[in-house]
Amino acid sequence: MMQMMKTNNSREIAFECLQKVFKHKAFSNILLNEISKKDIPQKFKNLVFAIVHGTITNKILLEKTVSKLIDNKKTNLDIQILLWMSAYQIRFLKTIPLYAVVNEAVSIAKKINPRLSGLVNATLKKVINNEQELFSFNELSEEQRVIIENSLPESFYNLFKEQYGSKIAMKLANDSTKKPLIYFRVNTLKISFEDFFQTYKEELLLIKTSTKDCLITRVPIVQSKMYLDGLITVQDAASINVVNILDPKLNDHVLDMCAAPGGKLTHISSKLKNTGKVIACEINESKIKLIQQNIDRLACRNIELFCKDAISMKFEEKFDCILLDAPCSGFGVFKRKPEIKLKGYTKNKINEIIQLQSNLLDNAYKNLKVRGEMVYSTCTINKLENQNQIEKFLSRYSNMKKIYEEQLFGYENNTDGFYVCKMIKE
Repeated sequence: MMQMMKTNNSREIAFECLQKVFKHKAFSNILLNEISKKDIPQKFKNLVFAIVHGTITNKILLEKTVSKLIDNKKTNLDIQILLWMSAYQIRFLKTIPLYAVVNEAVSIAKKINPRLSGLVNATLKKVINNEQELFSFNELSEEQRVIIENSLPESFYNLFKEQYGSKIAMKLANDSTKKPLIYFRVNTLKISFEDFFQTYKEELLLIKTSTKDCLITRVPIVQSKMYLDGLITVQDAASINVVNILDPKLNDHVLDMCAAPGGKLTHISSKLKNTGKVIACEINESKIKLIQQNIDRLACRNIELFCKDAISMKFEEKFDCILLDAPCSGFGVFKRKPEIKLKGYTKNKINEIIQLQSNLLDNAYKNLKVRGEMVYSTCTINKLENQNQIEKFLSRYSNMKKIYEEQLFGYENNTDGFYVCKMIKE
């Protein structure tokens, strides 16, 4: 593999990221987070982000388009990845000069294998000259065309169609390639929602939402002073709504069973205004540091964080509220984590997740007070992990009653797809 990360060339950096994603199943959000820390101009970082995220999001479309011009079986995978990312730029990044796309791709190809640079040059010129025809799949059925144009594996489409019907499945396909909005939560431990909005509405081009404490911005905020000072935290509106539905009261004792990366956990803390106590569990040791950084940045002082498996944790006290934001397939976050689509849908993997969720629900029941309330949430749209999972749970525990249930698909307001169910122990 080429060693390119020392370069400041945006396309070389993007190419290496895509190699790691497509060849070694790396996570693009982790790779891009590392790039965001590099000492290179922001405009170069923006191009890397656009190419990496866009190529992964549109991978099936790009692969099928390029395969009209090359033989996939006989073409080096690195060259295919290079052609995909270049075709993405030609099709979707219209402000970039076409000669720059081709020249940079040829330069990278020479470092992969000089003999293949001519193939890259010729192929990309054909893409430029025949773009509309190559990217057209109108000869297929509407379903097949929508699946390819939105790079949704057929296994996902068929699952959604089986569970929700073809109309919703088509909407989910079309939504999966949308650019996600930048939602964030105002940290009311440090500033009131209205004060923040009035102070920064022009600087951040703020838009109010129907979700309490949630705003939309049109500018990057992760490295902003207000973010670093803990006035805000990046969090999708659907995720923010989970804790709004849990609605813990002042001085409550709350358990967050699967706390990473800490968005909902710190939201619980702010809802409690640093009263009561929040016990947070996270099994993945590598995520503990990130959670603690968020706790410290947002000035949450009522949280005890444990690196423990929430399936087996037992507590002397029972809790007033429990949040189980369960591990899941993640089918609701295609827009933010497009590599989830690359994995496809396998029943064996889903069955493992369902059993884990079930075990976590059982332990949540054991640790919940009588008259206590719990929220089960996932960022997926798979009924097997959501509605069906809860029905089985309620059948095991006759004194658990469902008091709220909602399935967000994500296309309603360009949010993540989320399932939320609130229950009470009678």
